[in-house]
Amino acid sequence: MEGPARDISELTLVCLELAARVDEALTREDKISLITQHIVTYTQEQIPMVDFEAGLEWFNVSRPLTLARDLKGRITVLDFFTYCCVNCMHILPDLEALEKLHPPNDGEVLVVGVHSAKFENERVSSNILAAIEKYHIHHPVVNDPQAKMWAQLSIACWPTLLILGPNGNPLFVLVGEGHGERLQLCVDSTIEHFSSSGCLTKSSVPLAPSRQFAATGSSLLYPGKVTVHPGGLVVSDSGHNRILMTDYEGNVIKVIGSGKQGFSDGSISNASFNNPQGVAYHHPDVLYIADADNHAIRQVDIVTSTVKTIAGTGKQGRDLEGGLIGTSQAISSPWDICLARSLDQAEDGTDNLLLVAMAGSHQIWGIFLSDGKWLKGSSYSKGTVVRLAGSGAEENRNTSYPTRAGFAQPSGLAIGTNSGTSVLFIADSESSSVRKMSLTDGAVKAVVGAARDPLDLFAYGDIDGSGTDAKLQHPLAVAAVGEAVYVADSYNHKIKVVTPLGKTYKISTVAGGKTTEEIENNVENKKLNEPGGLCASQDHSRLYIADTNNHAIKILSLKDHSLQHLPIRLIDEGDSSSQDLSQDVEEVTAVVPHGRKVEVILRIRTNLTEDTVLNKEAPNKWTIETSDTRVVLTPSSGKLQEVTDVPLTLHLASGTMSQVELMLSCGVFLCLKSGVCVTRSVRYNVKLKSTDSQELPGEDEVIVPINV
Repeated sequence: MEGPARDISELTLVCLELAARVDEALTREDKISLITQHIVTYTQEQIPMVDFEAGLEWFNVSRPLTLARDLKGRITVLDFFTYCCVNCMHILPDLEALEKLHPPNDGEVLVVGVHSAKFENERVSSNILAAIEKYHIHHPVVNDPQAKMWAQLSIACWPTLLILGPNGNPLFVLVGEGHGERLQLCVDSTIEHFSSSGCLTKSSVPLAPSRQFAATGSSLLYPGKVTVHPGGLVVSDSGHNRILMTDYEGNVIKVIGSGKQGFSDGSISNASFNNPQGVAYHHPDVLYIADADNHAIRQVDIVTSTVKTIAGTGKQGRDLEGGLIGTSQAISSPWDICLARSLDQAEDGTDNLLLVAMAGSHQIWGIFLSDGKWLKGSSYSKGTVVRLAGSGAEENRNTSYPTRAGFAQPSGLAIGTNSGTSVLFIADSESSSVRKMSLTDGAVKAVVGAARDPLDLFAYGDIDGSGTDAKLQHPLAVAAVGEAVYVADSYNHKIKVVTPLGKTYKISTVAGGKTTEEIENNVENKKLNEPGGLCASQDHSRLYIADTNNHAIKILSLKDHSLQHLPIRLIDEGDSSSQDLSQDVEEVTAVVPHGRKVEVILRIRTNLTEDTVLNKEAPNKWTIETSDTRVVLTPSSGKLQEVTDVPLTLHLASGTMSQVELMLSCGVFLCLKSGVCVTRSVRYNVKLKSTDSQELPGEDEVIVPINV
């Protein structure tokens, strides 16, 4: 008798039971045997699989993929994700490790991201494309804006991995994060089972990396957070994996980090970071950095120009309580930090407690920079890394008991006051709310946004108002100015202000707002695009905004709410080598053949000393201008590297002396080993001459050397 049709919901429960049995198995052979038995069962009793809807937008491939044409004959891992979700980001290293062992071009395994948006803003393709670049996603991704495949397959949460066999039938469901080893084991077992049957055809996939935002024209790439120091700003240049210290005009005075993605301490020019976010300045000469994807807190000594790790192991931790010292304590995706004082410190005492928005575990943690006391008479020694609030459950739960409170991906912190009492304001991104935590008794309370139901994380929107009637969309930062709290309402592309209203709070918009059409068409304007960082100037007259998806720092006047762009310049005004030399024109002359089409190469070499390296992440650029119609430029501008060949085609008449003139402009960004970056701008008047007496027979290509 035929039983009821199996579905993904049933398969999910079966896979949960399978995971428990596999974990209990003692040997790898026993684990593979259990998984293989499961594969046989679900190959014989196939669950129907839906195909991708026609007309959806795809990324990292040259054409849309289909189940029948592209996924059949291979093992496919469908990653149902939404880019706001930190848990979805946590599994990217697992997927990357799988792809290194089974490259897509080998044809056995293919990872496909199925973007199934939670927030309205995440349905916009250009925002997804930005996230693909930001998180270095190389596999194919499809934008399923209405989450139709999600609904048809009864997917329940982000992230979910659905593993398909070579016939396109679902075999495994892995829900949530932390399945790296299990994912590899399932895929290896599936390959081993089907390889002998000839089911794996190893066909190619039309991979084509999507990189719309690679050339930003800015010195920044997806800046995450911003704070002030006495001489200017500190910007987490997250996409470039570095920290920039600038003056108030935006001139960079110190670069912290090599720019290479990694996890290493040492000098500021050699240290490496991975998606650094929150930054905090500790007077007089220390910076703290929330190194999000390294799951670590880093300390920068500005005087000695050195970086060291003070918390975290470099790998994601799953401990929800902490209590260990320094780098022995693993942590999870720290997203923002701010300085406070332990309870035994006087009001004018030293800030000795670093508060951490631990987005990965949905909690607030603390790092004691010196011995200190906390709630209920607890005492902690210097270097202790410990949970201060939050149960670890992803909720919007307010309570007088801090360890029972529930946060949902807290991403922004700021110390402010409420009726004269010091409180920590929190941008709780996944509940789309602003919360507060008392720094005297630990009580966690609502401010604006979210829903009254602590389990409802879908109460978002764009409504100015009070309490839970107000609606935000994935706020990422807060900044306190007196009793007011400014909010980077990231997915609404706005800056809003929260002010007390009797026993509650109200929120209103002060800047920003960008239409969906403007975002889709990447329209450049003075508005904001997913601002992620916020801080107030020392005199409280303005806000500095990390305008993340515009790759920019903006300044918001708190007097008239005008919004201005602050150019970030990689220069050192105290160094003569950094001065703009664009008015000085050097002359370069070369002799070329005549009487036929002449191919000329301008070979541009950057002159680098032992103490200087080319900042390859900066917009190094060459440009050629000429009014001479005998010159064919293909192209007329481009990226400048250490050695750059620029091709020209000349059409010179024979029998007469000919000369063409070109104006070559070069802008080069260089970094000194001291950590300071400089820019050099030079112009060349290039004269290419040809005469009867100087004919160069037999040469089809002439190389003209130019040194910058």
